[in-house]
Amino acid sequence: MPVRAAGKAILDLGYIHSRVDTEDLFAGDTPKIYGELERTLAASEKYLNDSDTVIFSTVTLKRILTIFLSAKKPLPQYFWDKIILHIRRVWNYSADCVCYDAVETFASLLTLHLQQCAECLERPATDSHANCDWINEITQWLLEPTSLCRARFKCITHLVVQCPTLRLNLGEDFFRRVYDLIKNPSFSTVVFELVVDNIFHREDLWDFHCDLILLKLTENHDVKLIKTRLIPMLQKYQVTNIGDSKNKKKNKNGVEQETEAPTNIAVRFLSQLINQLNSLNPPIDLHSHLEIIHALLTTTWPRQKATDERLHLVDFSHWSQCVPETTLSTAIFHVDTEVRLSAFRLIVENPRRNVVFHENDIEYIKVFLDSNMALQSPSARHSLIATYKMMCQRLGSSAESFLKKKIASEKEKEPESVCSTLEDDNSGRAKWKLGEESYIHPIPESYIALVKWMSKLAFESLSPKGNYCRRIMALMQIDVLFNRESFITDGKTLFVDKLSLDSTLGSDRHMLVINCLNDSYDIVQSTALGLLKRLDFGNINLDEDEYISEVTQLMNSARTRNCSAAGYRIQYYLHKHPDRYTVFVSRFIEDLKKRMQHVEKELMNITKYPLHTILSMLELLLRNPTLQGDGELDKYYREQILDQLIPICHGVVAIVTPVVHNMSPEGCIPEEVLETLQGKTTNALAEISQHLLVCCWRAHKHVSGIFSWIVEAIAPKNTMTKTEIDTIKSYYWTQLTECKHVGAFESASEGFEQLCQFLWTNTNDTLPEPAVWLDEIVSTIQGEQDLSSLCATRRSAGLPHLVLSIILTEPKKYKNAALIRAAGSLLNMEEKSAESRVHSLNVMKAIIQNSKLSERAAFCYEETLRVAIDACRADWSERNAASQLFAALRTKIFGVMRSAQKTLEVDQKNRKSNYEFFSKFPSLYEYLFKQLQIEHSEFSFLPLLVLLTHLYTPESSTELYPLRPFIPPLLEIAMHDKRENLRTHAVAAILAISDIYAKEDLCSWIEHFQFKTARQNHIHSFLMLMEGLYRSEEYRKRIQGVVKQMVEAKVFKQWSDTNINALLSIVNLCEDIDYDSYDVPLQAICLAKRPLIEKMLLSREVFMTELSFIWKDIDARKEVYRSISRGGWEVCNPYLRAHVLNKAVGDLEAAHLFPQCDARNILKILFTASTYISPEVAQRVNTLIHECLDSPNLNWTMPSTIAYAMKLKYTYCSELEPKVISWIRDCYELDDPETKEIAVDVGGAFVMRLETKLSYTELEKTLIAAFALFLQDESEYIRQKASTYMSGLVKHNLSTAINPAICYLLVLKWCLNDGNEEFAKFYGDTKCEEQRDDLFDACAVNQYAEYSLFGDIQMYEASLGVSEVNPEMYDIEF
Repeated sequence: MPVRAAGKAILDLGYIHSRVDTEDLFAGDTPKIYGELERTLAASEKYLNDSDTVIFSTVTLKRILTIFLSAKKPLPQYFWDKIILHIRRVWNYSADCVCYDAVETFASLLTLHLQQCAECLERPATDSHANCDWINEITQWLLEPTSLCRARFKCITHLVVQCPTLRLNLGEDFFRRVYDLIKNPSFSTVVFELVVDNIFHREDLWDFHCDLILLKLTENHDVKLIKTRLIPMLQKYQVTNIGDSKNKKKNKNGVEQETEAPTNIAVRFLSQLINQLNSLNPPIDLHSHLEIIHALLTTTWPRQKATDERLHLVDFSHWSQCVPETTLSTAIFHVDTEVRLSAFRLIVENPRRNVVFHENDIEYIKVFLDSNMALQSPSARHSLIATYKMMCQRLGSSAESFLKKKIASEKEKEPESVCSTLEDDNSGRAKWKLGEESYIHPIPESYIALVKWMSKLAFESLSPKGNYCRRIMALMQIDVLFNRESFITDGKTLFVDKLSLDSTLGSDRHMLVINCLNDSYDIVQSTALGLLKRLDFGNINLDEDEYISEVTQLMNSARTRNCSAAGYRIQYYLHKHPDRYTVFVSRFIEDLKKRMQHVEKELMNITKYPLHTILSMLELLLRNPTLQGDGELDKYYREQILDQLIPICHGVVAIVTPVVHNMSPEGCIPEEVLETLQGKTTNALAEISQHLLVCCWRAHKHVSGIFSWIVEAIAPKNTMTKTEIDTIKSYYWTQLTECKHVGAFESASEGFEQLCQFLWTNTNDTLPEPAVWLDEIVSTIQGEQDLSSLCATRRSAGLPHLVLSIILTEPKKYKNAALIRAAGSLLNMEEKSAESRVHSLNVMKAIIQNSKLSERAAFCYEETLRVAIDACRADWSERNAASQLFAALRTKIFGVMRSAQKTLEVDQKNRKSNYEFFSKFPSLYEYLFKQLQIEHSEFSFLPLLVLLTHLYTPESSTELYPLRPFIPPLLEIAMHDKRENLRTHAVAAILAISDIYAKEDLCSWIEHFQFKTARQNHIHSFLMLMEGLYRSEEYRKRIQGVVKQMVEAKVFKQWSDTNINALLSIVNLCEDIDYDSYDVPLQAICLAKRPLIEKMLLSREVFMTELSFIWKDIDARKEVYRSISRGGWEVCNPYLRAHVLNKAVGDLEAAHLFPQCDARNILKILFTASTYISPEVAQRVNTLIHECLDSPNLNWTMPSTIAYAMKLKYTYCSELEPKVISWIRDCYELDDPETKEIAVDVGGAFVMRLETKLSYTELEKTLIAAFALFLQDESEYIRQKASTYMSGLVKHNLSTAINPAICYLLVLKWCLNDGNEEFAKFYGDTKCEEQRDDLFDACAVNQYAEYSLFGDIQMYEASLGVSEVNPEMYDIEF
């Protein structure tokens, strides 16, 4: 890539980067290249703030050293240190190319030095102390932890590679510092390069490296770095052949003989890493453990057949060689979903797909799949399906080799991996013959049984009694299983042919998939429809009359869910019977006519005979035709659609328009209808109006969709007349200019865009042109025509969509003429009325926000910014539209906010330098400066200040467009404006645009500020500037000095609450600054109590703090409780805790004086202090809580307040009471996560006290039944927490909590059903489907709870070892 000569110096050195004559460069006593090198180094130092000069000088220096190397000429010694200084200056530069060139320059310099230094040439190969003094200085400089940059570590890597003996200097102290940088993505690569290099050359440090790798990666939860960084680099650095394999080598006679190759270093190191991982005490978290093992197993390593047992090499071909079976068994049942998924991936994923699944593998796979069908997280489901596909491929690949072999005898010895059950002649599965000449090996047979079991599991999970998660998971698994390609690897089809999974499909499974078409989730319906179209269920006798009757019944409902289900059912029916397409379309058109007759008589009939259901069906059928032949379709469309459906649709629009165009957003009832509804309650009338509005606007929406399809599919065939197109255009035009219903005009905009797309490209001169429409609407907005027809809303309703549709669809050949014409007219605000200006601003906002116009509309950003800022001086409606336009421009120019902006400090990623911004919009520089000096309203100043907060002055700033001149007018606003909002924004703008010189001037100004005589507004801005400068380390001591003077002068006594709060907040940030709390006017402040309390709680003067008058103030005590409740007891001095607790207990006695939120804080801190609270205080608290909960006068209604009281009560009371069980059950129905978590903790404490036994008392069963509900809670966190408490009831010696789904089943069986597996009584009276026809679906419903039990309990018990009776179960208490 050619180098661009740029910058302020050495531009004439561009010739260096082309082919040069080295003899000319090195000729004479003072070679020319020495001078060029000197100039380059001087330029890089002098113009360090100019990025172009630094970039060019750095690449030029690298090129000069390359010339020295290629010419084999020595580099004079006096250049060595100068080049090193240059590298130190630029190796952490903002431009990455400069850092890269600095590293390359260091490598070239090091090579030149080693080629010409006599000491280095004479050094012994193994002596690390025989390097020359210059190398030793460089080594000492690089190893000092003075600079953290990637280039430094790259230079160290180059140094140890070229000077191998220096690796001895990289000891444990160095790597301890280096490993801390692994969590930083910028350093992880360079750090691992050094680590891997050290691993290959310092075997004595392997234990040290293994410990730190495991420690640091698990601490930061970055174990994936082992797979993405460590292992690839180990493979890259491998310098030996396969460990302990035989290599052939010719001897002196020329005869090949076998010799042992050196052991593979990478495999040896990773083997040691695994050994240390498995022997850690305490062990690391299970998820990290499995992820590390998975990273090693999914990497292709050569098979190790070590003859030396002392090497302890690990075979990475199977998980059983790397992790104990007990660990994997624990992981498969683990309560954490991520741990279970990691275990599943560990079993399944293997780079060698022909590795056979063992008996334990198949057992674990079954347990995992059976218990994880209802994974709630979408990412977890996709991860499981990805692994599921890999498992199918591995099943097919590993079975192929066995299917190719013919078994000569049934007595032939089988591999060790075959299941013992397959070897049993009495099991019925040892008969492998399928015929006289066809045999099947037990391994493929076990695979076939597994796949059929998975198929059965998936279809059983389609039950409507299951939740959405289970059904979508089942459909995804069916899609994989019944795809032949899932089992085919490298074109081998023996296994998939032998599997013949399609033969298992039948009417029962067909009906299960059919029922999914009625699901409430669209993704389940669409996935099921895809499967029905793809799978061959055989000869299914579908009762057409009953099927069509169900569809018709669904279409009679106004519920969206039923309408969607009818559409999917018809799509499947027409897929099976495509010839009946026209019959159904004609039938639905006739049905639509009949319903319109009812609605025309009385509008309210639309709720009984909904039109939108048939219109939705017609739109669906038109967009998915099954009729073949263009000629037949064209004829049918002409006769049925254009001649019949279009007039009907216009009739529908005429009926529903009065309701849809009504001003009320909550629905309306026409006056003539309202008179017939006298006597109805308000709620009934509201429900009727909502029902009417929904039925009307949905019909309106589908009419827009049908017209859109007509324009898209029929209009290009030139079968439509001009009149038909004009009527559709008039419909869209009316909706976009007059309708106020958002859904209506947004759906109309999609069709209008299709119409414009067609007309722009149509060659028929008789049809209208969108350009004419644009001129018409623009002239109307301009005020040249009557504005009364346009929708007068603050966002202009559909008008922006109308203009945008025309501009978006304009062909490229018109060279953006429509946008230029529209923008020019819209931005011209002269002689426009207020209403016209509002419309103009709203349309421009839509143009700016549209992503498709980003590049095309960039030309008008500058002028649009000026218009938006100027419009902020107008009245409310215009100012509101202008602020919206300004916000859209800010997002478009500076980018979308990455996170919520809670302060006025803008994220660096959303800021631009002064040169970058004003070079794009040069006229704004003078405009913004002048606007700051003009007296405006608050609203016109704010956009200017917000814009400036997004700018900054970089260190390498050019002299163009300096921002320092903006600081005096901004400071004037900050100090003298009476509006606090403007002062705050002005200070934020000053801090944003100030460079180091401006900040130095500001700091000097602060030091000389006369705060004793200043006004309150001046002090407010002064304090904000101080706080902003305090964030910079270089000004911190100077700011602390000013703060200390203010505190000592005690001038803040007469200040306002806001200013005292600001000062005390700064004091809390400073060190070694103290003040007397008696100097703070406690009764006159409110905001300032927060920093005052924060300082008091951490005070070391405990005795004085306890005696402080602040405790007498009730609001101050509330702030104490709030601070500890939010920050924990860490925000309080440990020696002050007893005093705080006494105060909290005293205030709890007067709980009626405190709002519920403050009482909740008191209860919370009392509970968190229960571990170190004194017995006397605990007894007092217990008595108070009982009194509070039993008092009829205490009006606690917040669930969280009651929950903390209950939690505190039963911390000191272990007696199980019916009312606490009732409260736990009630908490399950609440939507408050905090209350639910507390209820789980309270109930879990009682559950943990129960012993594992054969039978429980009725009270205990009531508790277990109430608590078991949380195992089916919608929150995964609550389910996992509940399982943590209840797992002990399943098996007393479980080391970890188990999967909540498994725990739920086993608890029902052993704790609530006395070991029986008849669970009908638990779900006998529960309806699996909601038999209702409400307009809207319920929103407060637990979507995770299921209406039946799913899972193989016996399989879970066998795997967990709980099928047998435990001895302690006989200790039954009666």
